[in-house]
Amino acid sequence: MPQVPPHLPGGRASGWLSSAVLTWMRQRTAESGADPTAIPNEPSAIWRVSTVEARTGLSRATIYRLAAAGEFPKPIRLAARPTERAA
Repeated sequence: MPQVPPHLPGGRASGWLSSAVLTWMRQRTAESGADPTAIPNEPSAIWRVSTVEARTGLSRATIYRLAAAGEFPKPIRLAARPTERAA
């Protein structure tokens, strides 16, 4: 089985800090010439990839590709190792 790079999903629980994603979204909005203050502040939280997809409009593959390239916040590991699945 091929080795999964540490920044990609592969049984590891990971998430993104909402503040980092919102900052990235504001920067992208400002670069496009739109008003970055239109993106509301939210309480700090850890977002799973499905929430990041919904908030940014990016696909899962694009999120991980941009994070690997250093153009999007890197995910943070939420667990030291994958959990055991019940049989």
